[in-house]
Amino acid sequence: MSAWTYYLILAISAILNLVGLVGLLLVFFPGLTVSWVGQLIWVIYVGFNRSHEPWQFGLTIAIFVINTIIMIVGSLLDNILGASGTREKGVPWWEIFLTMAVMVVGGSFLTPLGGLALSLTTLFLIEYYRLEKDTKKALESTKALAFGYGIAAIIRFFLCMLMIVLWVFMVVAL
Repeated sequence: MSAWTYYLILAISAILNLVGLVGLLLVFFPGLTVSWVGQLIWVIYVGFNRSHEPWQFGLTIAIFVINTIIMIVGSLLDNILGASGTREKGVPWWEIFLTMAVMVVGGSFLTPLGGLALSLTTLFLIEYYRLEKDTKKALESTKALAFGYGIAAIIRFFLCMLMIVLWVFMVVAL
């Protein structure tokens, strides 16, 4: 393995980790997955450190498995936290799934923030008519969804930071 190739792979991995972290500021950007892909590229290139001591090889695998679990769990948080708050307000599942779909589709055409705004507006309008034009209750349901997404975004940000710290540990110490 040549030095320039190693540093190129390391730079690509680091860039993907940073893009994943910064991308988490967008609502539905798969930042954890992007960071994980950057780490995957690195561990595959270095062969999970199999040329090192056995404990380094084993620890590299263990850390990558931990980061994989963090990525999967963190990726599910948006849906779970967004849905749980709205379900407590009595919002039917079909509305929750519809607003998630609107966010993804709207975010693809209107930017992620536009998709979020469209999603929240959709939920408000559906709840407004479902609840017989009760603005207060419709707004409560919409706030619950926004709060759930906000909490999930904060948690995903810290999970991504943890993934990056563990990756840096693999790169530097192993």
